[in-house]
Amino acid sequence: MSVEDKNVALMEYVKSTELKGKVQIISDHEFLWDLGGILLRFLFDAQEAIIRYSRCKSNCFEIGHFHEDSCNLINLIKDINNADNRIHIAVLFYMFGSTFRIENKAKKKKKSWVIVNHYYSEL
Repeated sequence: MSVEDKNVALMEYVKSTELKGKVQIISDHEFLWDLGGILLRFLFDAQEAIIRYSRCKSNCFEIGHFHEDSCNLINLIKDINNADNRIHIAVLFYMFGSTFRIENKAKKKKKSWVIVNHYYSEL
């Protein structure tokens, strides 16, 4: 499958699947996914995707990002879209890094404190 065919297949999947939250298509290689409290920006090509996560709609303050192999991207989207799952982001002092997790909604939410802030998707 060519590079362009992989990108088209992924975008067709995003357009044709009913995803929770709001999805905005930016280009053939980029889309935004608002999950209520967490905004994900997917930038991808045939080999790799960069997923940037932030808390504000204008993307004015990126909390962090991670890299994902493009062949795993549809599975990642399915995991995030699962009605039983939510996104959990833990931030250490805003300058020392963050963690991105997909976890079950039944799991108890952690409270933020001085050193670590916890953010959860609402959807």
